[in-house]
Amino acid sequence: MRWLVIFWIGCGGSDPVMPAADANIDAFVACTAQLTGNFVETITTAASCAQFATTDTGAPVLQLQLASTNLVDPYAVAFEISQVTGDYSSQTVIAWSSMATRMLAHDDCLLAAGDQFVPHGDFTLHLASATPAHGTLVLDQPVHATAFSNCGTPLVEHLEVTF
Repeated sequence: MRWLVIFWIGCGGSDPVMPAADANIDAFVACTAQLTGNFVETITTAASCAQFATTDTGAPVLQLQLASTNLVDPYAVAFEISQVTGDYSSQTVIAWSSMATRMLAHDDCLLAAGDQFVPHGDFTLHLASATPAHGTLVLDQPVHATAFSNCGTPLVEHLEVTF
């Protein structure tokens, strides 16, 4: 009889409680960006923000797109580099650009850097993988104010991205 009671207790009761599949596990983040300087914002995405494409002339270009609540359109950055892992900078890449527009009241503020802008701005890029594109980017770019506009201070935006 005693064995039967022990058996009953051993087989009775509810199933053990298992933790939820996502308990204490961070969600996958494909892109994180920290903007500081003229404005401060942290951007995180679940989808990739970087990919290789080709220019109209067929040259490979690494493109980054970051949706920001402080900007009119997504932050667009492009580097004309081959799909070779390594370190790149504004001193070693001939063709590159970074553009975004910010509206403050009725003032247009253009965040612009690259080989076609003066001042050019500066960046360092570490490409850890080309397919898919993974790496880090640190970029400093000027904030250009249109005539009679007040874009705040400082007139530089600092961007750090992990993709």
